[in-house]
Amino acid sequence: MSIPLVENGHIHVVTVGVSAMNAGESDQGRDSPEGVASSSGQLSPRQQALNVRAFSAVVAKFRDALLEGPDALSVARDIVSAFADSKASGGPTRTEVWTLIEERSSSQYDQAFFDSRWAIFEHYGAIQPYIAKKHQQRYALHPAVGPAILVHERLRRHRGIDELAALLDETSALIGQSIRDRATIESNIRHSRQMLTLYAIHLERLVADASLRELAEGQREHNHPGLRDKIIFLNQAVSAHFPGDHALDFQAVGLLNAEQRYQQALNAAVQRIVEQGGRTLDFDVLSAEEYLEAARHAPLAQLAQFGDCLVVDPPAVWIDAGTLMMAVEEFAPYPRVRRRPSMPKVPLEPDPVQRLGEARTRERSRQEHLAERVLVECDRVDLTGELQRSRWRAAARLLADLIGLDADPEAPYRLEIAIALIVDRIGWVTYLHPITLHRTEARAMIPPRHPRRREGHEAP
Repeated sequence: MSIPLVENGHIHVVTVGVSAMNAGESDQGRDSPEGVASSSGQLSPRQQALNVRAFSAVVAKFRDALLEGPDALSVARDIVSAFADSKASGGPTRTEVWTLIEERSSSQYDQAFFDSRWAIFEHYGAIQPYIAKKHQQRYALHPAVGPAILVHERLRRHRGIDELAALLDETSALIGQSIRDRATIESNIRHSRQMLTLYAIHLERLVADASLRELAEGQREHNHPGLRDKIIFLNQAVSAHFPGDHALDFQAVGLLNAEQRYQQALNAAVQRIVEQGGRTLDFDVLSAEEYLEAARHAPLAQLAQFGDCLVVDPPAVWIDAGTLMMAVEEFAPYPRVRRRPSMPKVPLEPDPVQRLGEARTRERSRQEHLAERVLVECDRVDLTGELQRSRWRAAARLLADLIGLDADPEAPYRLEIAIALIVDRIGWVTYLHPITLHRTEARAMIPPRHPRRREGHEAP
């Protein structure tokens, strides 16, 4: 067993023999403190409770009941596959998990059942926020969910990393048989890769967000010797017994890549424990039993150097009250300058009133051009014949334009409509009055009813 000792701000590793750990039979029955692992490798009661809660979420129907039937395990398997195969940084969202389940498998349940199972998983801690912040939308799956599925599918199993090691041994044994079940071998390799990926994600999450004590407990839970050798042996067995099987070889290579990621996460956890624990002289890195084991069996020369650099008494204050007051008076806080935010860029839209005025101006110009075309160079013209020759719609439009000009007090035109009535039963216009258009002088002396504003000038 390896025990780190704090010396000169760093942690040194002390190797203790396994036989020495069995010494002192009177201490074997001693219960470890809450939240601290024992020297026999058993998890702390707190960690065991967390694993049991995550384990129970796989088959729980309500908060105080269990769900019977194959749908619960089917949802759990699909959730594990979605979390393991998701490429999202910082963990997938619930919508991304359901999308992956719909894309990768033909589920026998609907989204409502998936949402209910997700709520149960969150309540029991099987699904946790990737970062411990409010309104966190990305999640990480507790690694105990994978072993829980194996337990319920294969009657009884124990521990997480032990389950993975047992599954690797079983797969290697299946490959060594004369009659090989390829489908079972591929399923075991795939599930092993998914479990190992979840363990790596769990360790990465602890390294990024957990406290030093929680990280030490999590790293201690993943301490399983020979796991890498089992994976390498299984990869070589697949290459030897299934040459040319690219699908199975792809699964074996994926398992090896997942093991490398797991080892990197495990090394990052150990490095953070060593660096942060040695820098802060944090004695919570190890349990009380591990310190007791090191005190019993570590070399005396190394134990003698343990307290050389420990500071027992508080350091003396090197400044007096006067120096402190002078420093406070000379201190000028950095002023915070508030800057006005930039003006929003609003797209320019045409003014509706301006567009209405422009349309009116265009209409007035069209009417005046019509009147000038009819008058040519005369000051008076009879339009009765032109109206009789025109179709009814054109005659009505011409008459309406001329009436509009006559109604405008600023227009120099006057329309005269006689009282006599002309009836033509075969023409386009069956009846009309004689109409005459006159050009008059500008009626500047007549005040308009609605004075118009000119651009840049106010109306009187």
